[in-house]
Amino acid sequence: MVLPFTMTGRSRGIAGSLLLLSALSSPAQAQRVEDGSDAVVGKAVAATILAMVGERFGELDPKVTALRRAEGSWICGSVNVKNRDGLYIGERGFVADPASAFFGRVPEGPELLNPRAEGFQALERIRALYFAMCLD
Repeated sequence: MVLPFTMTGRSRGIAGSLLLLSALSSPAQAQRVEDGSDAVVGKAVAATILAMVGERFGELDPKVTALRRAEGSWICGSVNVKNRDGLYIGERGFVADPASAFFGRVPEGPELLNPRAEGFQALERIRALYFAMCLD
């Protein structure tokens, strides 16, 4: 005879704590650079960029491509993420500085329509950095 396993309140709390701890101990990361452009910036820099992208978009299954060096330690690239329907929405550029841990994805047009909106200045800075450093 097999007895069913039931969790007490305490064992449920312990199990929940262990699950939360395991989720928090391994940060989300983008898995890899899709097009091999990590060779252009170096494996260590690419790993840092992937960690930054994963921290911001990990749950959206990001795909990183087109990594390239810009001024100083700045890196340009593209990232594609899934929407809530699970479909990739298209590549958007980003600019990152591994030395200062700065990462910014280029905002879409509608995000820049209202200069009084919260965060507008930060989005405008990302756009300006990308245009200045990443466009030929």
